[in-house]
Amino acid sequence: MSIKVRFALCAVWVAFAGTSALLAHRVWVPPEGPIAGLRVRGEALTQGADTRQFVGEVARQMLDRTVKVTLEGPSGETLLAEKTLADLGVSADLENTTALIDALGRNAPILERVALARRARRGEIDLPLLLSIDADAVARFVDPLRTGHDSAPVEARLDLDKHAVVPEKDGRYIDLDGTIAAILQAASMPGEPRVRIAVRSFKPQVSRDKLSKIAIDTVLASYETRFGRGGSYARRARNIEVAAARINGLMLQPNQMISFNEVVGARSEENGFQKAGEIFRGEMIEGVGGGTCQVASTLHAATMFGGLDILERLPHSRPSAYIPIGLDATVVYPAVDFKFRNPFKFPVVIHTQVTASMLRVEVLGGEKPVAVTYSHSVVGSSPYTRKIVEDDSVAKPMTKQKGLRGVTIRRARVLNFSGGQRKVETTVDTYPPTIEIYRVPKGFDADELPPLPEATGEEASEAG
Repeated sequence: MSIKVRFALCAVWVAFAGTSALLAHRVWVPPEGPIAGLRVRGEALTQGADTRQFVGEVARQMLDRTVKVTLEGPSGETLLAEKTLADLGVSADLENTTALIDALGRNAPILERVALARRARRGEIDLPLLLSIDADAVARFVDPLRTGHDSAPVEARLDLDKHAVVPEKDGRYIDLDGTIAAILQAASMPGEPRVRIAVRSFKPQVSRDKLSKIAIDTVLASYETRFGRGGSYARRARNIEVAAARINGLMLQPNQMISFNEVVGARSEENGFQKAGEIFRGEMIEGVGGGTCQVASTLHAATMFGGLDILERLPHSRPSAYIPIGLDATVVYPAVDFKFRNPFKFPVVIHTQVTASMLRVEVLGGEKPVAVTYSHSVVGSSPYTRKIVEDDSVAKPMTKQKGLRGVTIRRARVLNFSGGQRKVETTVDTYPPTIEIYRVPKGFDADELPPLPEATGEEASEAG
């Protein structure tokens, strides 16, 4: 082919291409501004429409949409509420969504804009509505749900009376981040009618498989205390049974710490406890959970003689009748706790037994690495005072509460280990005086009451 012919054909092709481009520009390329026909969440933008106004209307429809909020629990899925997405903290980013629409194809070559215009006319371009969410708003909605839903994992336990293993139970909690993601996902899907609160689970440290390998044929230590069941003591005895059952079969891995309050739980009627007598600020009163301290004290004595580490323990405000001075442990949920730790290289198990009038706590393990002795000595005392309560219902003075001298003791625990090591632990307990309380007729002369005991020489010198 000659050079002239080739040149002529090229000229024809250029002329044809130029004419086609001009025709395409007239037919397909949209005027300046957003490309007509493109969609946002399925809604088409018409030619000449105000972009921000269009985006605002799409956002309003989305935010006003009602979704069902559900929560998956042990008994199945529960409908919690029907909320708009706006109620759940969702908002639309109108400014950036509008900017995204306006910028689409703005600086693209002609042929690319032609292609975009064709796709928009066919409904193939559907842009997302940019969203944000207020995490605090979601938290305000979710937090009240945690009380009835979140639960700590329950470790597998040995039922020593039945020689069986009670299986573990996974813990559950509401996941705030997962819930936020679920709300945003529902908002981004126009047809999604439901938001499922995100729930996660986590396993306890002690499983059924681990317990099957535990050796518990050796009694490291045991301790028994007595209690009554008749009359007003019946409810106190019931509280002892409830608290003792909570710690029965409890296993401590090496170096594991146990909190009595965490294991036994709140002393409330909802948690199985009843009203019974208990000591509060030196006086006997009726409170829910009276008798729980006897379980804590018996457990304290058993773990102390078993050689376990006593991490947190407070004595009562006065010596207890059911256990020797210095071996008691007071517990008040949730403020005052008894905590102990397993210092051995093998697991230990707590076994409780409750009979008609006796509570027994055993510490079981695979061996007995230490022998423990305990002693105490009185290092100080203090006199008690008197409180007079006028009461029209009494005809003569009556003792409501006997006074007791305060006492300070030094406690000593000696641990003799099988390897020959010896360790001595000393602590000091102070039991403040128990105030004497008299109920007297109104106008009674307090000087007619028996005199208070005189302070001992040691007390007098301390007071001076």
